[in-house]
Amino acid sequence: MIFFFPIRKTLTWALALAGLWAAPLSAQETATTFVSLSEINRALQNISPQSGSFEQSQPNGTSVRGTYHMNWPDRLRFAYQGAGDSGSIVTVKGKFVAVQENPGAEPNWFPVSLTPLAVLRQAVREGISPAMVQKRVDNERVIALTLQDPTGELPGEVTLYFARPGLNLYAWRLVDVQNLVTQVRLTEIIPTDKIDERVFIIEYDEPDED
Repeated sequence: MIFFFPIRKTLTWALALAGLWAAPLSAQETATTFVSLSEINRALQNISPQSGSFEQSQPNGTSVRGTYHMNWPDRLRFAYQGAGDSGSIVTVKGKFVAVQENPGAEPNWFPVSLTPLAVLRQAVREGISPAMVQKRVDNERVIALTLQDPTGELPGEVTLYFARPGLNLYAWRLVDVQNLVTQVRLTEIIPTDKIDERVFIIEYDEPDED
């Protein structure tokens, strides 16, 4: 698939929607109470609209922070901290992702279907089927599910991390078609009944025409 904009840097920022900083789960740390996939799906599909902060690990080993708004399955906004107001903004609206290098910059657009976010969105919208689950690891604190599209039509891989016992989704890890890994952990999560749609408006400065 050919992209018509500088994809590596832009996609790296756009995939800044993944992960977890914590010790890897051990297969030996099996939880005593098994949670069914149907229970996990109910928790996933009942995620409240929310906002908060995030911590992101990037493919090059650096890390960044910022704030987010989320209204699954079609709305996400991640604003990265930068010097002053220079942080990048990544907005998911429906089938597309918009990436702005800084507030007011003209966005680069590309389809969600070309990123591992498509697998994440499918899991939230349609539920996780047994065929999607490539790996599952449980311990007394966390359930981690690694998912792929069984048809192979959606690229990449996503691992979802659920905190026990409430099965709250608090992190995910994405691996794209270039095997670039990004990880994001959500913090200071504030659930709400509704997020104002204006939060997801993509504002940018129109270039002056001579």
